[in-house]
Amino acid sequence: MINKPLTSPLFRRAAEKILSEIKKAKKILLALHVSPDNDSLASVLAMSLILKKMGKKVKIISFSQIPPRMMSFPGIEEVELENFAKVNFADFDLFISLDTAQERMITRSPYPEKFPQNFKIINIDHHATNTKYGHINLVVLVSSTAEILYQLFSFWKIRIDKKLAELLFQGIFGDTGCFQYPLTSPETLRIAADLIEKGASLNQAVLLHFRSYSWPSLKYWGKVLNNMQIDKSGQFVWSKVSREEKEELGIESSEIEGAASLFAPVVFGTEFGIILHEETKRLTRGSLRSRTEFDVSKIAQELGGGGHKQAAGFSLNFPLEEAEKKVLEVARKCLARQ
Repeated sequence: MINKPLTSPLFRRAAEKILSEIKKAKKILLALHVSPDNDSLASVLAMSLILKKMGKKVKIISFSQIPPRMMSFPGIEEVELENFAKVNFADFDLFISLDTAQERMITRSPYPEKFPQNFKIINIDHHATNTKYGHINLVVLVSSTAEILYQLFSFWKIRIDKKLAELLFQGIFGDTGCFQYPLTSPETLRIAADLIEKGASLNQAVLLHFRSYSWPSLKYWGKVLNNMQIDKSGQFVWSKVSREEKEELGIESSEIEGAASLFAPVVFGTEFGIILHEETKRLTRGSLRSRTEFDVSKIAQELGGGGHKQAAGFSLNFPLEEAEKKVLEVARKCLARQ
């Protein structure tokens, strides 16, 4: 695990290996993680820009629909809805996975067991729970994958123009929650300032991230608040939204992100919060957010997920009621241990 990128020999060696593999490849596959956020989309589009400047053929796929408020990102028209598990990998030389801690976050289908012999996987990510599933793994504990790419492009001596600056800034801004999360470092702020000087717009990032939610999203948030409960310990809150409730609201899965960060960690006196939503009859997704120093990634890992100390997620192949019982059991157990 790398903490200080440009001064780390591990980072520099990985950066050189990644560039070498890119130079050898002709056609490169990029994929957003399931339910993409700002950092996932911005990082993939930024990498695509650079690869095309290097003369590479690039294909970008996404398992999930893109949230409406991200549809203005430069290059968004290149993203195709396609399941990674069904890709003909013989058509590609290289897959670059960005901002994806685990294979199960690339596709909801079973992850492929075999790839063609010459097909390489590069894994670039900032999550502490990354499973190192690539042939080359560059995992750096910084604010966002976009911050890693800024360091990577700097090491490769790539000039950052206005379009690239916009994308990298959106990724950093989104994953720091407007520079409020613990992994926001002085270096993160220096990078953000440099990107603004290169043409990124703080006003546009605020508009997209905080002032562009759909009407159904706001109604969903109301449902999250209405359904919220506090544990008898008083140390965490949770809320759940069923498929039926989502159908009544007329909301798509791509429009529900944002609620966890806004509501899960804000109740005075609690350590963390959990939000569950039922995606299908046999699939419930969960988001965890820490209010203090409590490590919610430990809960996520016990439930087969992962993430950061302050923010993590998981998916369970259970109906909502069963998933709720399991999650509360694990949360209380982890609370007792910490």
